[in-house]
Amino acid sequence: MLILNPRSVTFGLATWDGVVAVSIDRAAARVVEEWSDDGPYAVLADVPEQRTRIIVAQEPSADDVGVPRPGDQATLTLHTSPASADAGRRVISATAVVLAVEHEISLKRGASRTITLAAVSASGNADPISIIEAPHSL
Repeated sequence: MLILNPRSVTFGLATWDGVVAVSIDRAAARVVEEWSDDGPYAVLADVPEQRTRIIVAQEPSADDVGVPRPGDQATLTLHTSPASADAGRRVISATAVVLAVEHEISLKRGASRTITLAAVSASGNADPISIIEAPHSL
């Protein structure tokens, strides 16, 4: 899932400004595949364990010193909509742990920050990513 120009991103009590995009990627952490004696192709494939990563791409401000640290855990929340209106607006949230904070500096592109987080499930059985319709603002 790719969210371009989210309206706002919060991590716990902190608001992250300058966010350009957020991506939510899912991958198999463990794969089970089985074959039969009838041929060379797998007859069963399953993914009993999944890994969910959230990548936040930012253009940091010059005096931004409130950078999260690896191991920090909080609820990451962002708002998105297909247009700049309230119609179709959604809230995406997840309990997440910061895995890495990386910076890149370029004369052509300026500075950028990439924050990588692991989304974690409260029970291990529920999807760690929650997507709900946002309430309409007045």
